[in-house]
Amino acid sequence: MVLTGYNTDIENAGTTYHVQTEDKGRSNPIVESLVYARGEILYSRRTSYRDLVEEEVENSAIATLMERQHHTIVEVIRRGRLAQLVDGPETVNEDDDTGISRGGDIGLLDAENATGGEGDEPTLDQVILDYLAAQRGRAHLVLRAVGKHDFVYGSKAEISISAVDSQSNTVQPGVRITVLFKSTSEPRRLVLAEGKTDDDGVFVATELLPEFSGGTSAVVITAESDLGQSEIKHLVHR
Repeated sequence: MVLTGYNTDIENAGTTYHVQTEDKGRSNPIVESLVYARGEILYSRRTSYRDLVEEEVENSAIATLMERQHHTIVEVIRRGRLAQLVDGPETVNEDDDTGISRGGDIGLLDAENATGGEGDEPTLDQVILDYLAAQRGRAHLVLRAVGKHDFVYGSKAEISISAVDSQSNTVQPGVRITVLFKSTSEPRRLVLAEGKTDDDGVFVATELLPEFSGGTSAVVITAESDLGQSEIKHLVHR
């Protein structure tokens, strides 16, 4: 089973960056994040969760790993730290996977490998490590799909998601939810639904999706609360 990934667009200094995080599945237990700008890959990060598979953990543990990795990279870019990215895209190497601790912290690189020489600009890896160190022990918002979702052009979509605390896994009522329809054939974003999670931390809506008009489309569900922001994406098919 492959878990639903994350996609976030971030504008910084006149440039739109796209961060994509995907699960490769338990047969290839890797979480991969890519940062794009103007059609080019600027940065990549691969994190292995083979140890979690061996321990037969539930999918929620892997989903938390995905969300943390995506959230961390998004926040680094949002803070304007891409100037510290090393020149050129990182090579994506199937054998170059990075382990994670049992607790779910992202093991992006060990400190020795991530830190540049004396007088060098820190790499983005080091910036992420610094950010993780600062954020350790702080909870953030996690958004998860409830049940199976199937999004078909021109049909009604049943949307059901839950919001929880990343550390205690407690439900989060009152989280602001926005459901968007995005398509490469239409620059305008269509708001399908808005609202807040209920007392059980769940948001439910039934909305009619537009007809197919070419390109690739997705339903993007975003959430915002005092714990921060989170989002999940579902592709639409015919």
